[in-house]
Amino acid sequence: MSCTTDKLIQKYDALVRKTTEHKFAKELCAGTLKDRSLYIYLTQDLQFFETSLRLICKTTSLAPTTHALITLAKKIGFFSNDENSYFHDCLELLAPSLTKEERAKYDNKAIPGVDAYINFLDELRKDNSITWSSLVTSLWVAEELYWRWARDTPRAPGLHWKYQKWIDLHDGEHFQTWCEFLKAEVDKFPVEEVERIFAKVSQFEFEFFESCYNA
Repeated sequence: MSCTTDKLIQKYDALVRKTTEHKFAKELCAGTLKDRSLYIYLTQDLQFFETSLRLICKTTSLAPTTHALITLAKKIGFFSNDENSYFHDCLELLAPSLTKEERAKYDNKAIPGVDAYINFLDELRKDNSITWSSLVTSLWVAEELYWRWARDTPRAPGLHWKYQKWIDLHDGEHFQTWCEFLKAEVDKFPVEEVERIFAKVSQFEFEFFESCYNA
């Protein structure tokens, strides 16, 4: 019998595919994504990252086991170091692809399609009625979708580090182990309890790619 996460992936296959096979991911892995597009995406993801990190801290505080608590706490440390340094290094490299005015616009404000996602995460953080099952599901589906595009999208050889490091941050054994941990936590709950948040976050992830690519 298939588990909760497998059932959700199967039921929402079309949504999962259009997200993980988005042209943004394809062009990034091919090394053809425009610097401007990558810059906009990273500025938006940095704003998302800060809100998401606060939510992960809340999720960690509700961890039902010591293993879950320690795993999440270690990941917070990783996010705060390796991933955060990539943002700033890459944005500095890509900055000349936009005007000063454009950079100020994207650096300081979430664009439509991203702002709704950030607001949703903020609501999850502030709402004390939100349970561990919903929080860990929102985290799992976001990470699972990233792992799938980073793992499965064909890559051009010799990619510039601005592309390759972002792929590496979301692929490989370290990220697979992380996703498998989250998956196992979600599988402890019935589909009915976590389906709504799975569908909602999956749609937000698609809209994030779509909005940044078309900005």
